Amino acid sequence: MPGILIYAYFIVLGCLYSKIIFAERDNSFKYYMGGIFGNLLLMCGIVPFAFILGFSKAAHIVLIAAVALPYLFIRFGKKEKRRIVGECLISRKILLFLILPVSLVIWILMTNHILTPYDGGGVASGQCTYGDLQMHLGFITSIAQQGKFPPDYAFLSGYKLNYPFFSDMLSASLFLFGTPLRWAILVPSYVISGLLVTGFYLLAYKITNRKSAAVLAVVFFFINGGFGFAYFIDGAKADPTQFTRIFTDYYHTPTNFNEMNIRWSNTICDMIIPQRTTMFGWCTIIPCIYLLIDALKADSRRGFIILAIAAGCMPMIHTHSFLALGMISAVMFFAYLKNAQNKKSYIVNWVIYGAIVLIMALPQLMLWTFSQTSGNDSFLNFHFNWVNHSDPYLWFYIKNWGLPFILAIPAYFNSNSDNKKLLLSALFVFAAAEIIQFQPNEYDNNKLFYITYMIVIIITSGFMCDLYDKLADIKLKQYFAVIVIALCTFSGALTIGREYVSGGQYQTFTKDDIDIAEQIKQNIPKDAVILTSTTHINPIVTLSGRTVYVGSSLYVHFHGFINEYEQRNEEVTKIYSAGIDELKSFCSQNGIDYVYVGNYERNNMDINENTFSRLDAVCHAGNNTLYKIN
Repeated sequence: MPGILIYAYFIVLGCLYSKIIFAERDNSFKYYMGGIFGNLLLMCGIVPFAFILGFSKAAHIVLIAAVALPYLFIRFGKKEKRRIVGECLISRKILLFLILPVSLVIWILMTNHILTPYDGGGVASGQCTYGDLQMHLGFITSIAQQGKFPPDYAFLSGYKLNYPFFSDMLSASLFLFGTPLRWAILVPSYVISGLLVTGFYLLAYKITNRKSAAVLAVVFFFINGGFGFAYFIDGAKADPTQFTRIFTDYYHTPTNFNEMNIRWSNTICDMIIPQRTTMFGWCTIIPCIYLLIDALKADSRRGFIILAIAAGCMPMIHTHSFLALGMISAVMFFAYLKNAQNKKSYIVNWVIYGAIVLIMALPQLMLWTFSQTSGNDSFLNFHFNWVNHSDPYLWFYIKNWGLPFILAIPAYFNSNSDNKKLLLSALFVFAAAEIIQFQPNEYDNNKLFYITYMIVIIITSGFMCDLYDKLADIKLKQYFAVIVIALCTFSGALTIGREYVSGGQYQTFTKDDIDIAEQIKQNIPKDAVILTSTTHINPIVTLSGRTVYVGSSLYVHFHGFINEYEQRNEEVTKIYSAGIDELKSFCSQNGIDYVYVGNYERNNMDINENTFSRLDAVCHAGNNTLYKIN
């Protein structure tokens, strides 16, 4: 498949650049950073060429040549120096018994959650991908199919796409070159999630300087869960099905149980797999924090420059991670300023870092982020206490985060001065997320909280290992350690089990949905606007990549288009039952070219059959029909 070969080309090229940039590092770090660089080269490097040539094959071909030229110039201009120093950061044991198993859990869940083959030729999802996945599919197909850059917002005609879309644009690149949609999503997701697990281990080892602590941190972060399991154990005393329903009911798990105010989701099941922007954002911020620590300790201008280039790519990969990195950087600047040996050099390094980030990030923020948030009162509001609406403040975080929240304070005092500064920077991110709601959906502030959580997990894992060492003379300390690990992972393990069981259970599209989407891709103009219902299971936008008049409230409303959604949703509800003249007049006024009637529209809306019998049916599959507005 050309798309996958092109993706592999960028990964290999990223590794070649990494071997030059990090010549003094061990191979495991070089290949890890090479994977990061390769993804950044493709999803961010295409932007300037797409502005000129559109999101097209021609733009990609120019990019393929352009990104290789600097490497060829450096590689053959002077001989590469090989100065490998220090230990191997990722041993064979760590790779085989930690990174690969955790990654494998993620890969298995992705495989049975994303466009999984379903009986009768349809496709299905799992529990966690039933909602968000359809949005990302719509972004991928519309970017690739329409070829317009900057891309339009396919879920609301007349608006450009301002949601961070670079991660979906990467999959759109594979899809553009013929990779089937499922694999255009899965292949990069496999790579990114593997890099995420690897990067988290490397960062944890960097911070704690202990392999045991880094291993523990990986386990606690990816199989995370608080004390939510206690509600199910207690409830099972009166009703045994309370526990078994974890594996059958929709969102009835120890990490997502709204009824008991359990809102701290498992990172694999509710953040990494369904939320592609979060997965890509974490995969980028982790090496940035690693490089920031490196640059500060070495007072390295070169290190700040490398960091700045990676950080400058972030706004449209994941705005929340970019914001978190900015807050962490600000705190770290002041934390290290006092003890800087050469304050002038130190400040110049930070000025260079800030200037490069500003040059790269500001155009993204101005073109996309600020244009969406400016003047929109659904963004940036004061809101204290996140999503806790019923519990005492501290108890909410104790039962949701579990032991890491309880141990955070003693872990702080047990830490060295560098880790104390890092923990304080994470606390600043936490405080900002606690008092400011950054987007219409208050729950989405968790994308900031999890950055704090990463750092807390790592430093508390180091504290646990130190504490274990101090219990050298205590009998049965191994059993105590097992209990602690179980307390920190039991809720997460149950949730992962539930998610595995749910894989492929929720049908999203039938064979008829897929067939009509293919007909539309082949026969309907790419810039056509189509009227549909507002269901989020919408083959028109999701599979065919065409723009709809208004899509699901799950996306449009929570992307800040609250008034637009309410107005258009009301119009759509009425217009399907209108007469032929009213329907044609409405479509003409709103730039609508086609009207779609599928199973959802027939079952949930008042369809005026007489009106639609007078329109030309241009695509048809089963109960799905697309009508042209003459």
